Formats: sequence, C-alpha cells, structure tokens
Amino acid sequence: MIKLFKYLKPYWKQLIAVSIVLIIQVITNLFVPSLLSDMIRCIDPELGNKAIILLLQKGGIALLAVLGVITCQIVTSYLSSKIGMGFGKDLRMIVFEKTQRVALNEFYTIPTASLINRTTNDINQIQHLVMMSFRVMLNAPIILIGGCIMAFSLDLTLPYIIVGLIPALFGLFIIVGRHIIPLFKIMQTNMDNLGTVTRENLTGVRVIRAFNTEEQENERFRQANKRVADVNTKANVIMGVAIPTVDLLFSICIILILYFGATLGTNIADITALTQYSSRIMMGCVMMVMIFIQVPRASASAKRINEILDLPETILSNEKVKTYKTGEYKGKLEFKKVTFSFAGAEAPTLKNLSFKVNPGETLAIIGGTGSGKSTIINLIPRFYDVTQGEILLDGVDLRDYNPSDLRKHISLASQTVELFGGTIRDNLTYGNPNATQEDIEWACKLACAHEFISEKPEGYDYIIQKGAGNLSGGQKQRLNIARALIKKPAVYIFDDSFSALDFKTDAKIRKNIRENITDATIIIVAQRVNTIQNADKIIVLDEGEVVGIGTHDTLLESCPEYKEIVDSQTKFNRVKKEGK
Repeated sequence: MIKLFKYLKPYWKQLIAVSIVLIIQVITNLFVPSLLSDMIRCIDPELGNKAIILLLQKGGIALLAVLGVITCQIVTSYLSSKIGMGFGKDLRMIVFEKTQRVALNEFYTIPTASLINRTTNDINQIQHLVMMSFRVMLNAPIILIGGCIMAFSLDLTLPYIIVGLIPALFGLFIIVGRHIIPLFKIMQTNMDNLGTVTRENLTGVRVIRAFNTEEQENERFRQANKRVADVNTKANVIMGVAIPTVDLLFSICIILILYFGATLGTNIADITALTQYSSRIMMGCVMMVMIFIQVPRASASAKRINEILDLPETILSNEKVKTYKTGEYKGKLEFKKVTFSFAGAEAPTLKNLSFKVNPGETLAIIGGTGSGKSTIINLIPRFYDVTQGEILLDGVDLRDYNPSDLRKHISLASQTVELFGGTIRDNLTYGNPNATQEDIEWACKLACAHEFISEKPEGYDYIIQKGAGNLSGGQKQRLNIARALIKKPAVYIFDDSFSALDFKTDAKIRKNIRENITDATIIIVAQRVNTIQNADKIIVLDEGEVVGIGTHDTLLESCPEYKEIVDSQTKFNRVKKEGK
C-alpha cells in the first residue's frame, strides 16, 4: 500500500496544512474540559458578584475554544476530503490509463468485472483510508496521550480508572479484528463474482431468453448476491456487538469515576473534567481501532490495485522511433518468418509466416476456426508483439514505431462490432474527429449505410442506445465498416466484418471499396469464399501455418485445403437452393 502513497505527492502543501490545523484542533479540544472545570469552580457563593464576571470570562474563553475546534474541524474535513478525493481521482485515472497501455494478453489476465470493481470499490477503500488518516491517525494518538496527561494534571488517582480500561478496550478490538479482517478479502472476491454474474446476465440477455434459462440465471445471481449479503451481515454483526460493548465500557468508566470521586471527596469540577477527558480518551481508542480495522481492508484493496499497476507493458514506445508525418505512410506490409505464442501456450499460434502485400493490393486471409486469422490482424496494430521474426510497414519494423502514431494510419473494422452510446455521427467520427459531413457521407455510401441513416428522422444525429440495441446486426456492421473508411489510413483491415451482411450487400460494399480506394493496402479476413475470391492475393491458414498463397484460381488448383473450403461452401449453397 505504501507504493500508492507516492501519488499523494501533488498534495504535499495540503498535507502540511491539514496536519497543522489538526494539531491545533486537538490541543484546543483538550483544554475545553479544563475550562469547563474552571467555570464550575466560579460557581461559589463566597465570590459574590465576582463569580458572575469570572464565569463570563471563563465561559467566553471556553466558547471561543469550542468555536475554534469547530472551525478547525470544518477546515480539516475540507482539506482531508480534497486530498482524499483528489488522490482517488488521480489513482483511478492512473489505473485506467494503465489498462489502455498493456497488451491484450496482459489485459485479459484480470477479468473485466474485477477490473471495474478494483477501479471503483477498491480505490474507494484506499481513498477512505487516506481521508481517515488525516482526521483520525494524527488525531487519535494526541487525544489519547494528551487526554491522559491532562487528566493526571487534575487528579493523581481517578485517571487510573481510565487507563485501566484502555487495555480492555484494545483487547476487545483485537478479538473483533481477528474475526472481521479475514472477511474483507472474502468481501472483495464476492463482489468480483457478483459483478461477473451481473455483467454476463446483462450482456447475454438475448441468449438467456432464447434458451429460456431465466430461472437458472436468477438462481445463479441469487447465490452470488447471497454470498455478498452473508459476509457483509456477518461483518456488521461483529461490529454491532463491538460498538455497544464500547458504550458499556465507557459507562462503567463514568460510574467508577463518579463513585470513587465521591468516595475520595474529589470536587465536582474535577470529576466533571475527568468524565470529559475519559470520553475523549475512549474516543481516541475507538479511532485508533477504526484505523486498525481499516488498514488491512485498504491493504487488501491496494494489493489488487498494484496487481494492475504491476502488469508488464510489453508494447512500449521506442525512443528512437522514426516519426512520420501524416500522409507519409504508404502501406507496404511484410511478414518475415513471424512466429507468435500466447503466454503459457503449449504451441505457437502462428508459425513461420512470411508474405508481402503492396499498397493498392487487397490481401485476403481464410482458414478454419482457430487457424490464427484474427491473431495476424491483432499483430498489425501491435495489440501484441511477435515472438519471433518481424513485421515491416514501409520497410520499418512495427516495434520501431510509436504505437499511437502507428494506429493512426491503420483502420480496423473488427469482427465484434463495438458501437458507443451517442449519435451515429459520434460513432462514425470516432477515429477521425475532423471528418467533414462530405467525408461521412462518402464513407457511408461506400458501406451502404447512407440509405438507412437518411430514413431516420434525425439522420446522422440519430441516438444509438447503449449496446446499439436499436440497430440491426447488418446496420451495426455497415456502420462499423463506414467508421473504418472515414479514417482514410494507409492500411484497412476488415476482420470478418462482412459476415452479418447478405451476399448482395456484401458484394456491393466490396465493389465500392475496390473502385474508390486504390492507393491503400486492404486486408480482409473472411469465412465466405464469395467475399475474398476477387482479392489480389489469398492466404490460406491451417493451424497457424500458411498452406497456400495466391489468387482464387491458382489456389483451386494448387491448395487442397482451399479447394475443400470452396467445395464445402458450393455444396452447401447448392443444397440450400435445391431445398428451396
């Protein structure tokens, strides 16, 4: 957890200020019972009218002290909140930016639901500790020690009652801590599980309803929810027992002070002051115990945050990178003996791949499920780095490019369509915020999306719901393709992004792209032969290896795997027509 405190550095001025104000507050607060004792001593018939003057004087000083304490509390609360909230905001930003930098294989080591929980709940726990630290950590020891000193300055006997109950109070919270601290780790795990179940149910609602498994999923959620509730209930019950026990000890302390004070003949002024000091000392003990309980909980959260911050950043910016100006990228792409393995995999996903594609050419990639098609696509924008070999763009190794600059000149229409809440225009210009209305309409016409967008009353300002539930699969995929086209990069990648389109629309979009984009490199990953048969070059993959490369006609003659794919799809289409 100490590693995270370095992010408090920007707040060092506020830290010093809150510490000074807090010390003033505590010291002033410790003198209030003594002033109250002096006020009681002023109530003496022998003093006559002078008693009223003294009482007003002492009362005025006590009132100023109380107002000073209140003012310091307000300032302390403001500064500690500003520090804690600022620290939490900075830490959330740091964690979020970290997740954007790590490679995908590192990113997926932590489940999405857990990442969300760590970025919210875990950082809140650390943020709460930071705020408590300045309100309590400095406060408690001074109150505890200072209260004892002030109590003994009034009486040398009765304060031993207070001191004698302190070990009992700490003993109580040690017992409570042993039972409640282990529950904190269980709480975090249970919250992760609940987040996972909730997320899966919300994103998979169509599948759940299609398979009529609502009751099964309800039971799954009920169990995860019950585990969270049970652990939290157990923790609250333990704390619920501890708090009344503290009140009992405090009441016993007051009773003993009153009893022995009366027995020993201690004056009422000192007894009153001692009861006030006893309440402050007890409060100091309680505050110290609160920190004692909160630190392990925050430590568990800090460990989970550090797991994110300690993820290795294998995709790094090269300081010696050649910086290209916009427009200098040509799009010549070459794989040289590329091998790639996922961490912990028994065998490489890609093995010794070598091929080249020039600007103006269309390269198609086809193969069976798990053959490595999408892995090739993920290597080009450096979502992963190659294990062996090299990938060259315009003759320069991808690892010698700045990743963010490289990705500005690569456009990806992914297999899974991700549209964000907002207007159609916002989604289309996601990769090119400076796109004009002419650029937007040009791309949408190529992607056959302009027609259905124009039918919307709001046109390009039509609001897309969260998850794009108000669009069909084909509409989402056409917007996905249009978004890639608007970027106008050197390399276009279409990762099975025509699969939800009918054959007619598929053919029309590919024809539009072929006729209007002639100077860029186009890479298409597809399962349908019809989508790729007009490509300049087709690569056939099988278990991560290139088993064929050439045009559609040459592969039919030279590549049995490609011919098998073509025959299977031709036979399927023939059977489908005969069935009709």
